[in-house]
Amino acid sequence: MKKSILYSLLLLSLLQFGCSTNSNSSATDPVQGLWKLVAVDGTFAGIHDTFTPGLITWTFNPTNHTVTVVNNNTDPNAWDLLDSGVYDYHFVNNPDSPCGESIEINGSIYGCYTVSNNSLIIDQAIADGFAITLTH
Repeated sequence: MKKSILYSLLLLSLLQFGCSTNSNSSATDPVQGLWKLVAVDGTFAGIHDTFTPGLITWTFNPTNHTVTVVNNNTDPNAWDLLDSGVYDYHFVNNPDSPCGESIEINGSIYGCYTVSNNSLIIDQAIADGFAITLTH
């Protein structure tokens, strides 16, 4: 009898503590934080515009899924994509694209994204769109 109670208590404690959540295991938003737009390239028109780092910033807030754009570009001929403002963003499963997941900003699919070496590349070149380069 004592063994069955002991085994029951042991099982109960394993179930209770074995299923606890680990706050370190939650995935972080790969684009969170402040990014500086440095280049916009692409389309069939062959656009290649570069910007001084910090002239245009995009700050991704994963808590409320917004990106705040501060755009100080004064060149009307440069493709800077977004005016200053706050836009919604989220990630979209996109099984038809080579990356499988795209980023959507303000209701528009901006394409595949990669984060590496302090750079964020958003690429919609597969649809003859833009390749956007941002740096930390």
